[in-house]
Amino acid sequence: MKAEQLAGSKVGADLPRARSLVRYIVTLGTFGVLVLPLGACTTLPEPFTRGELDIFAADKKHRAIAEDQTPLSGPVNLYEAMARALKYTLDHRIDIADVALRYAEFDETQSDKLPELLARVNWSDRSNDPFSRSVNENGVVSNTGTISTDPGSSSGDLELSWDILDYGLSYYRSKQAGDRYLISEEQRRSTINRVIEDVRTAYWRAVAAERLLGQVDQLEKRARAALTEAHQQVSSGEGERLEALRYQREMVETISAAQKLRRDLLVAKNQLAALMNLPQNQQFSVVVPQYAVLRTPITALSSQQMTEMALRERPEMREIAYRLRINGIEEKAAVLELLPSIRGYLGLNYDTNQFLLNGDWTGWGARVSWSLMQLAKYPRRQRTLEAQDDLLDARALALTQAIATQVYVSNKRFHSLQREVETARQHYNVSNEIYLQARDEFQSGLGSQRDYVRENLKAILAGLRYNAIYAEMQGAFANVYAAVGLDAYDGTPSKNESVNKVATVLRKMWRERGDTI
Repeated sequence: MKAEQLAGSKVGADLPRARSLVRYIVTLGTFGVLVLPLGACTTLPEPFTRGELDIFAADKKHRAIAEDQTPLSGPVNLYEAMARALKYTLDHRIDIADVALRYAEFDETQSDKLPELLARVNWSDRSNDPFSRSVNENGVVSNTGTISTDPGSSSGDLELSWDILDYGLSYYRSKQAGDRYLISEEQRRSTINRVIEDVRTAYWRAVAAERLLGQVDQLEKRARAALTEAHQQVSSGEGERLEALRYQREMVETISAAQKLRRDLLVAKNQLAALMNLPQNQQFSVVVPQYAVLRTPITALSSQQMTEMALRERPEMREIAYRLRINGIEEKAAVLELLPSIRGYLGLNYDTNQFLLNGDWTGWGARVSWSLMQLAKYPRRQRTLEAQDDLLDARALALTQAIATQVYVSNKRFHSLQREVETARQHYNVSNEIYLQARDEFQSGLGSQRDYVRENLKAILAGLRYNAIYAEMQGAFANVYAAVGLDAYDGTPSKNESVNKVATVLRKMWRERGDTI
């Protein structure tokens, strides 16, 4: 009987433990049920389907040419081509978008200086009452459980805090973001200078195409007719066979040269269309202006003056200067991070616990924290920043020499091309006079068709050489200003500005620099 009582008492003592074990197992099971769906959410790489890629490509193809792009209303002049390139070329639109992004990032950093305002709400509950026992000073444990907290309650607070260290760091980060915005502006300036130079060169090549394509077509027709005649002469045995074969070779070479000329001239218009962001299948013509000698005030300066201007104005030099300043600010931020963080706070609080005498209150105080690991990491960070400074300084020195060379070469190249243009013009005029004389003699029966076709080819080649050198000189004219870092366009074309307005500003600006059209 006593053994049964002991067994019963042991079973009774083990019942609470068994219940706790059961609750623990149930809890684990519930937790497992909740976690299982998370395991099912494992993601895998999902490449785009062909249909999705087709939609993406079709969208970009449709939007590459802006719907609000001003349509052509006639032959395109030089400054309209420049204005269209600035407003619609995709490279410049990328730079404009990058400038907008950098400014948005700079503007976003302004809010980092403001205090933090944090709202929190907590809710909790449990399966039984949170009774507890107490021990008095004599070590006697009370037999009666007490409670001072509701099993379930909610609380919340609205806390305003401001960290002095974070404010200092946000100030430096804001200045760095501002410099990155200025770097993007310099990159945009560089793109504008490059686009204007490319448009000027491509436009004058397109002018050459407008002038010479008809002549090239006529030359090829005449060469083919002469080739047919030479074939017949060789086949019939009339005249000297060797001379006829040599003439055939000349005509084949003439046809080949005409085909190459046509290809080069057509490519020039395609390049200009791409710069203006026109569809490649769109037909257009360019205004054919009179050629004139360029006189630009900038070349009156000495090489030393031009180099000093370039080192001050070139976008690439300014970009390195801004990057050095960003690095210098980073050094100050690294020192600031070594200081303790002091955060003051003021908060409104509430708690639904019914045992609290004051369920809502206002709290304030300050927290001080110090990241001691920053002290250990600082020497390595300092070495990294010094290495970055050295790299940027080395780039600046290398760029200084490169810019000095570019200024000197661009100036000499422009003056050299001016002389070459004059020589090419004289050669073209003489070749054209010889061609006209050969044509008159052939039409009057005094000259041969062979001489007529030969001189026609030479005149066209001389004209093409003259046009090509003139186009190269026009590009060199813009390159002189790009080399010294002066803006090719003083402003930022917006969607609201018309092509004509931008073209008017460009014409006024470049005429002051010595342009003649």
